[in-house]
Amino acid sequence: MKSATLQEIVKVLARQYPAAWAAPGDRTGFQVGRPDSPVAAVLVALEATPAVIREAQSRGAQLLLTHHPLLYQPLTEVREDTPGGQLLSALIRAGLASVSCHTNLDVAPGGLNDYLAQSLALADVEILAETGRDPLYKLTVFVPLDYEDRVRRALTDAGLGVIGRYSHCSFAARGQGTYQPLAGAQPFRGEVAQLSRVEESRLEVLAPESLLPTALARLQEAHPYEEVAYDLYPLQNPGAALGFGRLGNWPAPLPFPEVISRVKALFQVAAVKVWGSPPREVQRLAVLGGSGGEFIQTARDQGAQVYLTGEVRHHQVPPDLEEFAILEVGHYASEAVFMGPWAEQLRGLFQAAGLSIRVEVAQSLQAPCNYF
Repeated sequence: MKSATLQEIVKVLARQYPAAWAAPGDRTGFQVGRPDSPVAAVLVALEATPAVIREAQSRGAQLLLTHHPLLYQPLTEVREDTPGGQLLSALIRAGLASVSCHTNLDVAPGGLNDYLAQSLALADVEILAETGRDPLYKLTVFVPLDYEDRVRRALTDAGLGVIGRYSHCSFAARGQGTYQPLAGAQPFRGEVAQLSRVEESRLEVLAPESLLPTALARLQEAHPYEEVAYDLYPLQNPGAALGFGRLGNWPAPLPFPEVISRVKALFQVAAVKVWGSPPREVQRLAVLGGSGGEFIQTARDQGAQVYLTGEVRHHQVPPDLEEFAILEVGHYASEAVFMGPWAEQLRGLFQAAGLSIRVEVAQSLQAPCNYF
């Protein structure tokens, strides 16, 4: 493991949560700091606040990684008699860098909305509002025969090789590989300046683009060769859907009061705002963290009986909500619940990239969103 620079961290995040997945006009990514500055510790928070910045300083962090971007609208001035100017000035004085993963984190496989669907124990989960597809590749790697299972396991455990309802799918064919180590090489087998012939397996698995960074890092760890020979072929096969929100079913209908109890427990809220006419029992539910009012009709059209989101504007609520309810838990609550699991995910990503970084979650009370 090696120490990291801010630029290296930004590259890892960009591969896992591409900016292209973000909503049009969204602000995401690297916003404040020097690309070559060293980063040993990261503080993860829903958003930057004065308390969070102070906490980052006290805990020895060099990077504040947030879900909500600090800079959302183009700046025309930085005045310390305004909330936004105070925040930005405090961040810079503290020597903190700022990076955000916003709607690209909402969309990402394993991101905010996948976590919410999983925490609600939904089955047959689908994308609520599709925005695109995760491109598919065929990863082909050449492995000595006695390491075939080890490498296959590393790739499939990273999520590669999934076809429909089947996981750990792969294909292997055997053949003979040749190589001649050059001066300075440290071959696993064979001698420098001598041609070697080795019985190898050509191992093939399907690889979604979003999983490639982690999978290739694990491949390097599991493969015995100093230089790993692998190929990536882009495929025409449609990849998994990407998009906002999730839609799924409970195995059996739940009474509406029990749905409310589950929602309160997950988001740690004392009350839930309910719009519409709740059904007596709920089996199909749509969920979208953050501000989700624009997808109410999408949830209805796809058969959801309840739509759970962070916040809804009054004018977004249709007047004819029969046997359909909108549950509003608050923007903060709908996203803050993911900060701990996100930090754990980040630890795995940085470790797979060979970066030694301490990742912690902000404990400071975070104020309502304040973009500028």
